[in-house]
Amino acid sequence: MASLIGLMLGTLMSCGIHQRMPEGKLLSLEYTRSGTMAGYKYETHVTTEPNGDVVLRAMKENYGPLYEKKLTAEEVAGFVKIIEEEKMYNYKEKYRSVFEVLDGDTWHLDIRFEQGTIKSGGYHSWPKGDGLSRIREYSISLLSN
Repeated sequence: MASLIGLMLGTLMSCGIHQRMPEGKLLSLEYTRSGTMAGYKYETHVTTEPNGDVVLRAMKENYGPLYEKKLTAEEVAGFVKIIEEEKMYNYKEKYRSVFEVLDGDTWHLDIRFEQGTIKSGGYHSWPKGDGLSRIREYSISLLSN
C-alpha cells in the first residue's frame, strides 16, 4: 500500500501538481511562441550576463525585431512576482491539443533560478491563467519605458 501511495505521489509531482516555487535569484527566462511563419511569432529572453547584469531581449510586436534593455533588480523582481502569482511552477511539462491542428502554433517556456527550473511547452494548448500573457505584456512595458 505504501508503495502504491508513493507511486501516485511521484506521478502527481511529475505532472507539475503541487510543485514549489524555485528558490534563489532568477537567472534566466525564455518564452517563445511560434506560428505558421518562419521564425518566432514572439520571444522574450531575460539573461544574466557574465558581469552580473540582467538583460531583457524581447519583441514589441509579432515577428518584429528584438529590443534590448538592462534591467534593475526591481524590474527582475516583477518577473518573479508574475511567476509566483500565476503559480507558473505548477505548469505541466507538455500541453497538447486533443484535436489534430496543423498550423504550427507552439510555445516554449524555460525559467531558471539558482535552485530550480520551470520548463513547459505546448502545441495548441496552454496552461490555465494569464502567466504567459503577463510575461509578454510586462516585457513589452519594460521596453517601452
